[in-house]
Amino acid sequence: MINIATINYFLSGNKVINTTINGQETLLDADLIIANPSEFDTAWVGVIGKSNSASYSYTGKIKNIFNSRKNELTTLLNNGKILVVFLCPIKAISGETNYGVAEYITNYDFLPSGKEFLTQQLTAGLSSVPNSIKLANHNHLFAPYFKSLKDELEYSAYLEIENENNTDYFLQNRSNKPVGFSMTSGNGLIVFLPPPRNIDHAKMIGTFINCTKNHLTKYEETPPPNWVSEYQLEGENKYDDEITQISTEIDTLLEKRKNLESQKLELTIFKELLYEQGEKLEYVVLSFFKLIGFKAENRKLEDLEHDVVFESIEGKGIAEIEGKDNDAIHVGKIDQLNRAVDEDFDLTGSYAQGILIGNHYRLLNPENRKDAFTEKVILVAKKKNFGLLTTMEIFHAIEKILSNPSDEDFKTSCRIKILNTVGQIIKFT
Repeated sequence: MINIATINYFLSGNKVINTTINGQETLLDADLIIANPSEFDTAWVGVIGKSNSASYSYTGKIKNIFNSRKNELTTLLNNGKILVVFLCPIKAISGETNYGVAEYITNYDFLPSGKEFLTQQLTAGLSSVPNSIKLANHNHLFAPYFKSLKDELEYSAYLEIENENNTDYFLQNRSNKPVGFSMTSGNGLIVFLPPPRNIDHAKMIGTFINCTKNHLTKYEETPPPNWVSEYQLEGENKYDDEITQISTEIDTLLEKRKNLESQKLELTIFKELLYEQGEKLEYVVLSFFKLIGFKAENRKLEDLEHDVVFESIEGKGIAEIEGKDNDAIHVGKIDQLNRAVDEDFDLTGSYAQGILIGNHYRLLNPENRKDAFTEKVILVAKKKNFGLLTTMEIFHAIEKILSNPSDEDFKTSCRIKILNTVGQIIKFT
């Protein structure tokens, strides 16, 4: 009998244990594990609410949840078991490390292997028509899954790669992009599948058993009992000592790697200017203002909230920031900027220069984006003497600063243009 465990995917049947990514039930008694990472963001929503970032103290709790499952799955896969993962778009939260920099925790961090591959290649995209999935390898271990459930299958993510005749990419969409594929891990197998719309529990269990029984039988063996450790063979201690020494060297290298990754994160966070929105985008824009010499902060006072308040010897200003998925920046945000400028006047007794910063069409490659601001926004900006600035222009300025960090004249020029460019889009170069 094949023992099945599910993670955030309920199946009713004998020999099935249902748990969650942060549940108490162990996976170690299972032969087949079925995971649904589309629901794994409950691990951090349950800890920090619906915020998209976590402090250092909470980051550790979230990482421990995923690492605990990862360790169990590593043991199972090393012993020839099978992990089925229902493919879904990546969900992520920005977590803070003990170095004070951000790192991303994703709903795929539970994987013993393949996470880096997925985060680089996985693209969100929904099935657009019925029967949009085809079987590319009829001999694959999980070909029966498609044959049994093909009328119910739909995908929400795919690999942005060409098939290249790789037999592991056994399910494809109409553009020949993989939506079902497998990879070996230890002696086991990780299989990524598009989920069915409806669940017939008995049919699902029967289908999975049919797909996995040959592989699982091949690796069936008796695990060593605890008392075996009492019997030592000549030479075991020598190997243990060498393994300990190598483990220490690995720990040192891993710490070095961690430091390098933290330094890289401090640099690559500026790429978020190209695609982020909300508080994440505000944080990176704030970092840019500080980089060019402004004293800048996010203002939160009782019922007032202003994205960026900045000041230098050249003057002071207020910026409102917005990211749009597939659209230009609309007039509603410039109305909000107008209110922010008036509110600041009530607080300080002097008017600040208003700047509207937009990340327009943020989900598109910047080379393919249309105009950043609507015509009405430009008209109001001219009337109010506000400046308009795109995050792409900020990104280009950062590129120039990084190539010549000592160029204080350029930083001064950026500050002056931000404060003195009115009624039009600011250009730094």
